[in-house]
Amino acid sequence: MKLALIIIIGIILAYLIYHYIHRLIILRATSIVRNDAQATTESAMTSALNQLADEHTLSQNQNHFTASDTVADVWGRGVMAFEFSITADNLQADQLPTLRRPLNNALGEYAVKNHVKRLSTSHPTFVVTDLWLFEGQLHIDVAYLMNESTIEYVQDLKRLNPSEKMPASNAEENH
Repeated sequence: MKLALIIIIGIILAYLIYHYIHRLIILRATSIVRNDAQATTESAMTSALNQLADEHTLSQNQNHFTASDTVADVWGRGVMAFEFSITADNLQADQLPTLRRPLNNALGEYAVKNHVKRLSTSHPTFVVTDLWLFEGQLHIDVAYLMNESTIEYVQDLKRLNPSEKMPASNAEENH
């Protein structure tokens, strides 16, 4: 009887240890992929903001972001979406819809020029999923469509707000 109890406890402990180690390995791999995707998205945003400042769509004070954070934790593992904050300067809320397209185009041009990997040619590499003003900062959410989870995330956002359309990958297909 004692031997059976020891075996059962041993099996339970082995099972728990296996799942703990497996979880650590998965979390580490996800973290590595997310960090790489964030660095790629930050490079794309830096280029896009500089381009928009050069084109006078944004001011020269807005050609860099002050913060970059992941929004993926809210939506689940594997979603490569990041929030950027830049100085709002004189931007007004009614100007935000006209900023989305040039920003998406600049991100698409960066992706083509730098051969950024993407999952599908039917989707752009990067998509601006949200823009909003808060406490003197312009917040921009950008999704890097490098996997199916992120594409599903963008499609879910589109279902939540049907007036927003996922941009076609015109800038990327024209090059």
